[in-house]
This record gives sequence, structure tokens and C-alpha cells, in this order.
Amino acid sequence: MIRTEFLIEVCMRKTIGERFEEMPRLYHFTSAKAAFSIIESGKLRFGKSFRLNDLIESNRIVFSHLLNGGGYCKDEKDAYAEDEMRRYQIISFAQDSDYNGHHYLGFDLHTMWGLYAEKGYGVCLVFDKDKLMLRDSTDWGDDVRYFNSIPQDFEFANKSRAGLKNEIWRRRSEIFFNKRKEWEYEQEYRVIRRARGEMDLEYLDISDALSCAIICKDDSVMGMESMFESDLYHDLHYSFRRLPILTYEYGIDGYSLFEEYMNPIWTEQCGFM
Repeated sequence: MIRTEFLIEVCMRKTIGERFEEMPRLYHFTSAKAAFSIIESGKLRFGKSFRLNDLIESNRIVFSHLLNGGGYCKDEKDAYAEDEMRRYQIISFAQDSDYNGHHYLGFDLHTMWGLYAEKGYGVCLVFDKDKLMLRDSTDWGDDVRYFNSIPQDFEFANKSRAGLKNEIWRRRSEIFFNKRKEWEYEQEYRVIRRARGEMDLEYLDISDALSCAIICKDDSVMGMESMFESDLYHDLHYSFRRLPILTYEYGIDGYSLFEEYMNPIWTEQCGFM
């Protein structure tokens, strides 16, 4: 005889679509091979702040003295500050956000699929924002803010290494979370970490936060010509059976998000179902 408690639990169990709609979502677009490695390890690698694709961010410079001739001069304090900023590493996520008067869902950003997920042949990993495991003393997560103009250099009050370390951490929002408006389409949520050394490999534990993976299914081409039904898709499906794989489908009827072989959980026309 089946216990009453078990029946109640089954009835109250939420579908993948319900959990997806309700949770605070973050999205990470990447290649299929990288996604396989991330899922398998349960870790997401931080990127070096001086290797970002934003020219201002990858070339943070500190100048303290303006000479009479109009040139710039750097001192030892400036070198300390630049060295300290290069210790910071970054992971970028997309998120649901309002942009140009429209509410865009992170998985529905075509530019992100094109630039970071192999033009639709990659994967969008979806995370529960509340379950990211950030370290209290070295990690910080926040929305990126966008401005028409961003300063290209910084000046700091402290002169000692310890003082500069503390000042840069206090000013982390100004230094690491401001970008020019041309990047606003990314709808970025960012996690930073101060590493011991600038070349250290740092990883974020996402084993509890990873919720599902989304792949593209293009109804206008043969199955094997899109990520759906590819060898990598089958590898993901059979290697990680407990991870839901959703399909972002686009065709003559518009865009939809499907749970595998089931009804859509979201459509462009109706929103979440």
C-alpha cells in the first residue's frame, strides 16, 4: 500500500517548466565541449580580467601624476594598484532584464547565442542564482551597470600594498561592474574573485546551482545539421541523465522553449505556459 505522504509529495512535485519559471535564473553561453566539461566537473572557471573582450576592462591603467608637459608619469604605488587589479578574475552570466523598453529573457538573446555559443551550435547553461556558492571573503556578485562613458584610468589614495588591496575591494563596484552602453545587450550579471596570483586558476562551484541546459533546435534544417540530435547532444543526454535538457526552437511559428518531447514551457507569443 502506497503511503499517503508519498502521494502528497508526488502531487506537490513541480514540473521542470514550473521550476524554471519560478527560480531566479542566470545563463552562461558556451561551446558544447566546454559545457560538457563544466557539467562533468561541477565547476565554472573564472576568466582573467586582463583577457576580457572589452578593451577598457582588459587594459586597466593607474596614473597618479600629470606633468606640466601633458604627459603621464607612474610611480611605485601605481604599479602596486595595477598588480592588485590583475588578481581579480571574472565569470559572466546573462540574466533576464529590461532593455530598450522590452523585457528580454536571458535564453532568448540571439546575440549571445551567436557570439558565445558557437552561433547556436553551443549550449546555454542555466543556474539558480540563489544557489551559487560564493566565498565570503574573496567573491562578489552583482549586476553590471552601463554608462555612456567609462573612465579609462584610476587614481587611488592609499600608497601601501595592504591599503591598496582594501581600497580596491571597497571600490569593486566602480572598478569591475561598470561598462559602456554598447555592451548593454549582454544583460550581464558578474561574479568576481580576488585570486592570490593573477595567473592562478580559479573555479566557482556550480554543482548545486546548475539547473538545466538549453540547446538550439532549428526546424528549418535537417536534425544532424543543428545541435539537436548531434553526437554532442546525445553525449550530454546520456552522460547526464539527471540534468534536464531543454530545446530552444525557432521556425515559421516563432521561438519556443520546450521540455524534451513535451509541450512548450514558453513561447514568444504567450510567454510561460
